[in-house]
Amino acid sequence: MTDRPPARWFGPVEHSDPAPGAAINDPDRTHPTDPGRAMIEVIFLGVLMLIPVIYILIGVLRLQATTFAVTQAARDAGRALDSAPAIEDGIARARQIATIDLADQHLPADQISLQFVAAGTSCSPTNAVPPSLRGGAVYDVCVTAVVTLPGVPSIVTGSKNTITGVYTVHIGDLREGR
Repeated sequence: MTDRPPARWFGPVEHSDPAPGAAINDPDRTHPTDPGRAMIEVIFLGVLMLIPVIYILIGVLRLQATTFAVTQAARDAGRALDSAPAIEDGIARARQIATIDLADQHLPADQISLQFVAAGTSCSPTNAVPPSLRGGAVYDVCVTAVVTLPGVPSIVTGSKNTITGVYTVHIGDLREGR
């Protein structure tokens, strides 16, 4: 066994900070009495970043409210139509209930459309079918609403931003009075 000194893994330890109370002669180092400009910059950048995040959040919440409203309106309109004594009364009830459901989410009633299409097809006017209360009838109730985003003029968005809720109505074979 040889008498070697123990190996040093990190080399000698040297203090990089001056001793307490020693004068700082390096002109590149900041003086301990910094006026706090970094705090102002952080607050300014935080507010600057917060505004777009809040706007995006409001837009997403508006889309969610519209989606909820048209889905609920389609379901309630289908149920009202199914429980109506006559088809004319059912269509009138369906329109009225769809308007109430959309108003519940603060959507204007003049920007909705209610239509009845063949079950499983898209909600385009080419697939429209007349609703029926005949036993065994199956069709979809489509409620479409125009989405308006806050702060965006309608000239930019137009009426093409729509959300559609669909509910499939199954008229029972054993309906009372049929």
